[in-house]
Amino acid sequence: MGLNGAPQASTAAYACPKVNIVRDLQEVTQFRNGGGRDLTDVTSRAALADFSGHCDYADDGVTVNVNLYLVAERGPALQGNEATYRYFVAVSKPGEEAPTTKSEFETTVTFEAGKARSGSREELAPRIPLPKDANAKDWKIFLGFQLTPEQLAFNRAQMKQ
Repeated sequence: MGLNGAPQASTAAYACPKVNIVRDLQEVTQFRNGGGRDLTDVTSRAALADFSGHCDYADDGVTVNVNLYLVAERGPALQGNEATYRYFVAVSKPGEEAPTTKSEFETTVTFEAGKARSGSREELAPRIPLPKDANAKDWKIFLGFQLTPEQLAFNRAQMKQ
């Protein structure tokens, strides 16, 4: 029995870790090789538009089931009808900014003939090992594109405009 004679819940309600899309790493612009860096040299652009999910607790930890939504746009310099993007999922312990684990993934988006936009839904399931009855609410999960230094500098320059 719980306090005041009320029935005690058999399992405590545990919160999911906080999931964030990293602002500087939310978009990627890809340019053709050897070209300039203006709009006519763009092969494609993509953004991590949104995510949804839930978590499942077990005796040995928590699995965070995340659906990550990626939206892509064909650029004028794209050859063919596909673009490939690298993104990551990083997990940080409570009170720490540096990730404990980081996994990278690659996805290819196909643009249908005559369509400038496309997208994908990526299903991710990062796992956090925890002792029984531990709560993962203070853990953090970060999502973002795996960018080159040049792509990151481009994003930051765009944000300042």
